[in-house]
Amino acid sequence: MCGTIRVRLEPRLVEVGERLSASELSLCDDEEQVAREYSLALDAYTAAGKLFDEAAEPVELAGVSALLDIAVRHFAVASARHEGKHAPHRRGRCFYNPLHDAAAHTGPDAAHKPKKRQRRNSPTGRGPAVPMCAECRRRAQANLPLDVLPAAVSVKVGRRSHALVEVPYFAVPHDRSIWSATGYGSLPGSSDAELVRRVMHGEYRRAGKDSAISISTKKRGWLSGRRG
Repeated sequence: MCGTIRVRLEPRLVEVGERLSASELSLCDDEEQVAREYSLALDAYTAAGKLFDEAAEPVELAGVSALLDIAVRHFAVASARHEGKHAPHRRGRCFYNPLHDAAAHTGPDAAHKPKKRQRRNSPTGRGPAVPMCAECRRRAQANLPLDVLPAAVSVKVGRRSHALVEVPYFAVPHDRSIWSATGYGSLPGSSDAELVRRVMHGEYRRAGKDSAISISTKKRGWLSGRRG
């Protein structure tokens, strides 16, 4: 799976790098906000390259995709403001799988009256809605399983036994994964700048599979064993 994702990401990494290097902005002294946006775009691209070189799991490669999104978006904002134009509309990432298309909608659909038993647009079935792509939204409305990005973790399954299993990335405790803690920058309270900073500091190296963590296995369909 990692190989397939890498093949998809590498050309985009090159393309974004060429776009940034070929379009260097010459900023005036009174363009502090533009400078911040531009600096964040460059930092996000640097973080994406760093993570791409070290990534060993799909969750980390998804982080590369998210960081490239951040670089492109903030560079577009910086360029627009530098030219005196309105900043482009921000489209968030799909919370359930940032390798999907950009989020299509983050609020209730006025044209769709939800069924009583329809799955709520949140990872736990309660709480605030999270951004999701059009396909995830369609599947959620139809109560179909979502294509959730998995993370490999070591889970205690008995008094003395553990298993390496795949769970939704957001099920990993937040202190063990910057991806679940931030939803790749899509969770309320998270920000693009925070995600870039934490990647640059190497916090993604705190892999949840290095030692056993406690995750409920009662929710059927969440866990899939990889090896004992």
